[in-house]
Amino acid sequence: MNEPIVSVLNGSRTGLVDMTWDEYRAFPALNGSCIVHGRKSLLHLKYAWEHGRPDTDAMQYGRLIHCLLFEPREVEARYQSWEGRRAGNDYKQFLADAESTGAEVIKATGQYSLESATEAVQGFLRSARVQALIAAGRAEQTVLAVEDGVQVKGRLDWVSTAEHVLTDLKTTAEIEPALFGRTFFRYGYDLKMGLYRRWLNAATHDTWPVECIVLESSPPYDVAVIPVPDAVLYRGVEKALRILQRVKRALDADQWPGIGDALQLVVPYNEILEDELSGVQEA
Repeated sequence: MNEPIVSVLNGSRTGLVDMTWDEYRAFPALNGSCIVHGRKSLLHLKYAWEHGRPDTDAMQYGRLIHCLLFEPREVEARYQSWEGRRAGNDYKQFLADAESTGAEVIKATGQYSLESATEAVQGFLRSARVQALIAAGRAEQTVLAVEDGVQVKGRLDWVSTAEHVLTDLKTTAEIEPALFGRTFFRYGYDLKMGLYRRWLNAATHDTWPVECIVLESSPPYDVAVIPVPDAVLYRGVEKALRILQRVKRALDADQWPGIGDALQLVVPYNEILEDELSGVQEA
């Protein structure tokens, strides 16, 4: 659980800084994933800050994919694979031994495993564009900024110095651009990537294009590189800054409203159409 959310008020740290993952997690600041919850309500944003997200196999798998692609020399130190049922005394001892070295335990085979992740990364190697992006750069960069007095932070997947591009890696079930586009906006990637680009631009006094490396989460592990238009990023920043302005007011007043009262029912279009066609009326 994080410190009280008031700890993000009156922030002062900005720029690109060297932080381990544990240091990044411990640093009191709102990140993009937390800010995105503000699209629903400030109450949801505050809950996300206080409780975080429980780790899942899918999230661990995503971290492993990142490490395999961007920091392959770190894989052996960060991950240990386990074959078989994840239960029993042998497994508990394996977990304890791994924890003592700071490593995560990943399944050896099957879904969300080291074997499948290694196979998936071979898909990256088929893409000339991916190869160009990862030819030189910096992985897992931390960028800090202050927005309206609120301390914020971001963890950048890959800053490609070879291509001068801010690169973000996404695994998804739907790699086709039209389908991935729905996922992109549903999860607020426009806000997150817009903010991260904004903060990186400020830290480097430069302008960075953004491209997403999109990987299928199941075989045949196809891969695509999809540029994110500047207009999408600018609009995402506008939405995020409005949320942060509301966060500042909430912090000052210590009031975190939910969605609200006296809302109107939103009736799906097809429900209205079906009623009109059937001619059904309430008796």
